[in-house]
Amino acid sequence: MPLNGNNQMKQWDISVLYVEDEKILRSIYQTLISPRVRSFDMAENGEEGIKMYEDLKPDLVISDIKMPVMNGLDMTRKIRKQHPGARIVIMSAYGEAHYFMRAIENGVKGFLLKPIDNEKLFALIEEQTREIKLESAMRFEEEKRRRAEEALRRNESILQAVSDISEVLLRNEINTNTINTILTRLGKATQVSRVYIFENFEKDGEVFTGQQYEWVNEGIGAQIDNPELKTVPLLNSPFSRWNQILGQRQQVFGNVCNFPSPEREVLQSQEIISIMAVPVFIDDLWHGFIGFDDCLSERQWTQVEANTLEAAASILGAAFKRARIENELRNLNTELEERVAERTRNLEIEISERLITEDLLRDSEEKYRLIFENANEGIFLTHNAQIQFINPKAYEITGYLPKMVMGKPFTNFIHPDFREMVVDNHYRRLNGEEVPESYDIIIINAKQQLKWVELKSTLITWDNKLAVLTFMTDIDTRKNYETELELLNQNLEERVKQELSKIEKQQQALIQKSKLESLGELAAGMAHEINQPMGGITLSLDNILHELENETLSNDYLQSKISLIFQDIERIRELINHVRIFSRDQEKKTSEVFNINTAINNALMMINRKFIDHFVDMEINLDKQGITLNSNILRFEQVLLNLLNNAKFAVDKRYKEEADGYKKKISLKSFRQEDRFVVEVLDNGIGIPENHITRIFDPFFTTKEAEDGTGLGLSISYGIVKELGGTIEAASIENEFTRISISIPIHEKNH
Repeated sequence: MPLNGNNQMKQWDISVLYVEDEKILRSIYQTLISPRVRSFDMAENGEEGIKMYEDLKPDLVISDIKMPVMNGLDMTRKIRKQHPGARIVIMSAYGEAHYFMRAIENGVKGFLLKPIDNEKLFALIEEQTREIKLESAMRFEEEKRRRAEEALRRNESILQAVSDISEVLLRNEINTNTINTILTRLGKATQVSRVYIFENFEKDGEVFTGQQYEWVNEGIGAQIDNPELKTVPLLNSPFSRWNQILGQRQQVFGNVCNFPSPEREVLQSQEIISIMAVPVFIDDLWHGFIGFDDCLSERQWTQVEANTLEAAASILGAAFKRARIENELRNLNTELEERVAERTRNLEIEISERLITEDLLRDSEEKYRLIFENANEGIFLTHNAQIQFINPKAYEITGYLPKMVMGKPFTNFIHPDFREMVVDNHYRRLNGEEVPESYDIIIINAKQQLKWVELKSTLITWDNKLAVLTFMTDIDTRKNYETELELLNQNLEERVKQELSKIEKQQQALIQKSKLESLGELAAGMAHEINQPMGGITLSLDNILHELENETLSNDYLQSKISLIFQDIERIRELINHVRIFSRDQEKKTSEVFNINTAINNALMMINRKFIDHFVDMEINLDKQGITLNSNILRFEQVLLNLLNNAKFAVDKRYKEEADGYKKKISLKSFRQEDRFVVEVLDNGIGIPENHITRIFDPFFTTKEAEDGTGLGLSISYGIVKELGGTIEAASIENEFTRISISIPIHEKNH
């Protein structure tokens, strides 16, 4: 094939994929074509050619027909099926018509026979290059036309929206609903994600702007509740540039990626990709701005759009100004109306007061006479400590007619026990000193009977003289009731004390009954506990007798055996003494300081053998330090015995029901939990039914048979724990476990 072509090498701005199975031809055409094109890649067969086409998307494919794996025509068909616009040139050493026809059917751009004439090849590449550039130019122009039409439609929509909002503002007052309507109309017309209004304000001498209104498109996150947008500084902040631009009646717009870094970080946190901010002015004062966010794609804002939106901002500013003026006019009218109404009211009041005064002057004497005579309290006036007049109610209370008291000292009718107090209050009142507002005294009525009354006195001027006006209320019946009630309360208090004493004795009897029930359950175990050291004593005595018979008894041997006997005796004595003390009625037992571990160990000492004899696997895990309590140690031991006996009953009963494969397990542990100390008894017995768990601490409630218990144990335990300031709680699942937890607050004194 001829390799020599035109000496002047042409350059084509296209990418080429060359598909050829012969290595030497690939090398030749790489040398021949690659210097003339923008990029040049090669594939060895049709299958590789398809893959490289998907990865590289070359402008032109040059391919041989006959190739292994996949031939060039099959490759062409598959590429054209996925990419109908793909440009492919076929080269072949076979000139048969059916190859040519298949190539035409598959839409190839050229068919060259080998050996290839380089000039024809270059001419074909140049022709395809021209077509590619022409198509690209056509697509560019088409896209440019489409964008222009879209911009025109959008601007027409914005113009219509501006017209609509003008009409809305002319017809309606500017309020939240009106502004929301305006923002919705602008948002839909501009096809943005968000439209909002920021308004400027001053605070502590500094200028801020803050978001007041917002419209968001579907699927876009709202920012109206964003606290960072409520108070945005305009000076010495990331938005100082906005302050300068918007304050000069210019817009801030563009794609956020091109904004300064501080602004970009804030805007991108709101998912804004493109933005336009248009200032709103009221007269010559910058009031704020309308913002338009595009959160979906970058956007080229046109100057026409900017001008149209500036017109919308001017209309909105004029509406704000109109609203401000209307509000000022309303306030002024309201103020004028109020001032006129106030002056009218004052005139009406002056006229009314003048008329009322005249009427009062005419009627006052009659009214005061009616009030005085019909008052529900006795009234009398004294001057120089002598009665001047009394009303009918005073006569009704005292039985004295006016002629019987007028001109006489009021003290004549007061019980001697109260005269000194009344006289003292009278002169203190005259001297301007503080006197009780009211006080109770006993008077002597006309029948010489004693009667309780309440007095209220005040200084008045009467005939230009200082006098005392006194109101008297009959409280004799009330006083009698108070006396009777006081006696009744005294009797009631005594009865309450007696009943409390009975209840306390009953409670103590119940506690003692529960304690004796626990001892009854422990009796067999304690007998076994005593038998063990008794057996040791017997064995030691047998050994001594044996040594005596054999005449081999030594002093050392005798002393060691006697020492063991005394140890066993001491063990029996301690157990019996503790049981004796425990079983005694502890009603008068005073509190003592003890460590909680001591109480736990005492309880275990009494119950341990019983657990061993019944094959209960007992796990003990106590806090080594424990806590100290100031209470009755025997009562706390009783709580532990109640819980351990209940646990043993539960595992014994489950053992009777299941037997095979079941092992009785009870654990007793104590631990610290924040500011509380917890003692916990856990068993794997029959559990407590869910409908009973809330009642187990009620007195006499029990799920046991009559011969197995009375239902007092947990109720008494609850009361004892409460006395310690603690709580006792239960958790259980039937046939799995029961956990009883005692929680006692840890104070500084019981560490």
